[in-house]
Amino acid sequence: MKKTLISILSTFFILFSLNSIASAAKPIQLNVDGSFLTDLAAPLIKNSISYVPIRTVQSLGYKVNWDSRSKTVLIINKATSDRLSLVINSDVAMMNDKKLDLDRPPLVKGNTVYVPLRFISENFGVLVDWDSKNNGIVLVSPDPETQTQIKSGDLAKARLAVTGMPRVQFYISTVRPESHSYSYIFNEKDYSKFYFILYTSIYYYEMKNGYMSLVWEGQMVASNQKNSSSPLAKFLDTGIDTLWGVQPKLMSRLIYFNDEKFVYDKGEYGIIGMDGSAEFSHTVANPKQLSDIIINFPEEN
Repeated sequence: MKKTLISILSTFFILFSLNSIASAAKPIQLNVDGSFLTDLAAPLIKNSISYVPIRTVQSLGYKVNWDSRSKTVLIINKATSDRLSLVINSDVAMMNDKKLDLDRPPLVKGNTVYVPLRFISENFGVLVDWDSKNNGIVLVSPDPETQTQIKSGDLAKARLAVTGMPRVQFYISTVRPESHSYSYIFNEKDYSKFYFILYTSIYYYEMKNGYMSLVWEGQMVASNQKNSSSPLAKFLDTGIDTLWGVQPKLMSRLIYFNDEKFVYDKGEYGIIGMDGSAEFSHTVANPKQLSDIIINFPEEN
């Protein structure tokens, strides 16, 4: 795990260095486990080192206290009660009674305490990724069980696993739909990307390093049929307007799973052909959970 983490970090810092100059005029954005953190100060670069606000770890489930007199940050693991303390401009930290050497000390800029990004990744068990398109840093808490399911060789298990992965975006949706029914639509024989449909909103995600990244958001518009040639639009019997990103082109049939257990006490799954027709459709009566709906079925094979 540690070797994997070091490899990921090395890749990240190379990419980060290459993009830092080009993106210097644009604030760096931060997303932690799917939460777009707009209420924190932006990450910064000093002496080619990437720093993030110490409050970032609160989004990872830790408690953070700041003592302005001693200039000490105390981080408490709520689950284990472990205590990690750092002092501004000191390259030594304390984990309970054990000393930890820091490559770079924490610093203060304005009213914000910053710590090196490498310190966060190595001491809080998170994966780090750089989203060059959106000028953003992604921190994700890895889930070993999810990775096990993805690598199981079972398509249904892999699809279920990715639906539960953090959904990362650096864009605040202008539409906030509410509905008890929703749908997942995958490319045939694939689990690494999916459409998520909630009421009239459509989101398209692609799997990255431990998370699903938002690529496109669309809105169903019944009065707008200009793009009804899309198989997805034909299947949904609506026009689709783009709200953000670029709508992907469909290169294969689609596999859909509709969860309507809270409204109609049923589920549905099937295949959408390249012409937008439902080639196969099956109903699931009285589903109790999503795994009753997202299953393997003969027609896909």
